[in-house]
Amino acid sequence: MKIVHVHHHYWPVIGGLENVVKALAEGMAKLGHEVHVVASTYGAEGRPKEETVNGVHVHRVRSVRLGYPDLTYPPEYPINVLKNADVVHGHSQNSLFTVKMIEKAKELGARTAIHFMAVDALSDHPNSLVRLLGPLYGRWTVLRAIRSSDVRLVKSLRDKETLKSRYGIDTIYVSDGVDEELLNTPNKAEEFKTKYSINDPFVVYIGRLHRLKGIDVLIKAISIATKEEPTLTAVIIGPGDQRPYRELTNRLGVGKNVVFTGFVSEEVKISALDASTALVLPSISNYVEAFSLAITEAWARGKPIIATTVGEIPYRVKHVVNGLLIPPRNPEALAKAIITLLNDENLRFRLGIEGRRDVFTWNEIISKILNIYYRI
Repeated sequence: MKIVHVHHHYWPVIGGLENVVKALAEGMAKLGHEVHVVASTYGAEGRPKEETVNGVHVHRVRSVRLGYPDLTYPPEYPINVLKNADVVHGHSQNSLFTVKMIEKAKELGARTAIHFMAVDALSDHPNSLVRLLGPLYGRWTVLRAIRSSDVRLVKSLRDKETLKSRYGIDTIYVSDGVDEELLNTPNKAEEFKTKYSINDPFVVYIGRLHRLKGIDVLIKAISIATKEEPTLTAVIIGPGDQRPYRELTNRLGVGKNVVFTGFVSEEVKISALDASTALVLPSISNYVEAFSLAITEAWARGKPIIATTVGEIPYRVKHVVNGLLIPPRNPEALAKAIITLLNDENLRFRLGIEGRRDVFTWNEIISKILNIYYRI
């Protein structure tokens, strides 16, 4: 089968959705399918426009960007790649690049699928201009994606519910997966603590350093929680500008209680989860939590979750069942949840084990998606 995946970014860009597309594309290629990825040139400067990476044929298209990554417009299309495909699978209807490519593929007669993400999720954005215009753009892209797709997929039960209630369409739920080794690798806690000279207890955040991710809320929560547990540390893992957050830790007097690692390898990330008390996701906006792979990774390692009730999170994380839920922008509630888990080993164990039931491997997810392709 000739399969084309579409998103405005691909390797060497690193990110949640970028990693998902890479896992799907390379996994399908390993099964013998002819797999292509169509992406923009953004983030891949210096790479050839056409190359094969780990068995995947990558096509980078000259594009124009209007400020935000999602507002990436392709003035040209890889016509031969799209029209000869058995299926063209777009990732995120919020991406203008994805929507335009899917429209062109449909026009050329290809079968199309699209994974909807963060549907109608901009109404709580902290930027007033985005709150004003974002919902209009979001509805426009959703409607175009609906018209141009033969199969509609979601990875969030929130999006499934929203698309049914507001747009009257049925969708197929297919979540993201994890590498099988994540489930089977021996515990690496001591490796992380030795590497970074960190002792118990600590909580870990994994993701981009972006203001919608609520990292400032986590730092404020640490300043509260350390009054009760002075040795508590927050380990913040991920790419992005650390300066505003380092300045905040200094202002609050918790510089020694917050460790920034920057981007780390998968092995180091696993060891950080193993050594941690819990994964903390203090996001403040629906838009940035379409599907948290970090939650799945933590559950795969048997770790509990503390997360805010935004986006898809409350559809997966059930309070005191497989994690603890707190309201967004509430450092006091976050501090209380952290202290609760620090003081209750049995609760930590129970939440982590229960969460593991919701973990699927990439092989399982790819098999499910391929069966959907065959049906169309």
